[in-house]
Amino acid sequence: MTTSIISNVARRVQFTGNTTTGPFSFNFNILTNADLVVIKNTTTLTITTDYTIATNLDGTGSVTLGSALVASDVLTIIGGRSLERTTDFVTAGDLLASSLNEQFNSLVIMAQQLDEKVGRAIIVNAGDESVSLEMPTKDNRKGTVLAFNATSGAPEAGPTIADVSSIAAITADIAALADIEDGTVATDAISGLAAIKANVTTVAGISTNVTSVAGNASNINTVAADGSDIGTVAGAISNVNTVAGISTSVAACGGISSDITSVANDATDIGNVAASLTNINLVASNINSGALTAINDYGSVANATVSTNDYGSL
Repeated sequence: MTTSIISNVARRVQFTGNTTTGPFSFNFNILTNADLVVIKNTTTLTITTDYTIATNLDGTGSVTLGSALVASDVLTIIGGRSLERTTDFVTAGDLLASSLNEQFNSLVIMAQQLDEKVGRAIIVNAGDESVSLEMPTKDNRKGTVLAFNATSGAPEAGPTIADVSSIAAITADIAALADIEDGTVATDAISGLAAIKANVTTVAGISTNVTSVAGNASNINTVAADGSDIGTVAGAISNVNTVAGISTSVAACGGISSDITSVANDATDIGNVAASLTNINLVASNINSGALTAINDYGSVANATVSTNDYGSL
């Protein structure tokens, strides 16, 4: 190439994957092929093995890859001239214009490369207030993130990486809570508590009772297990009320339970008597009738006058 003019352009171009091998053009001037660095995604490629370069007379040109890019690939072509001086002008030696042009061009190319690199760095705005940007010492910044002083704006060691990672892991939760707090998320479950605030206050007022209920959980579970029996009792509540109305009689029966047991043991005999009740009543009637006749006859004898004559006859 015979370039002696260096254009004022950025010494870096990028291309996204387009499923082709190129050519991919660059519009900054180079002096030799070694002045280029080609990067696929984050991997630096090797000239000839991975790509070839075609240059124009002014030092611009293009890169052709050995393998096509895929849609997700990013190809970067950037200036990569070594920061060195390779030509020495000796006293009384030839001072050729071509040599001078090469050296001047080389200086401009290196300056442009540095300018491009600085352009990708964090820099302070030219109009900003001057402040030292010296980093904290190594031992002070180990395991931390970079922060800037709230007053001076100077760099300082910030929170630990572990703390920042923990916060990052719950960022979504923090954002959700912020939205709930300012009412952005009106349908969130926690936001629904506002609608039942009175109920929550009521529960808070009977917290002692709630605690007592929790302490009787086993008894409550026992009652719950007997739910069907309780339902049966509830269905027969009229009978229960009837029993309650004769509780005095029930208590009296309890006092003669031994007698009731004896009667129960004689239930067969009592049944037999009940079955013969007609005969028993007949016997009782006959006994009563015969007794009255005998008594009447006895009365007649007792009232009779016995004469001596009659006695003699006897």
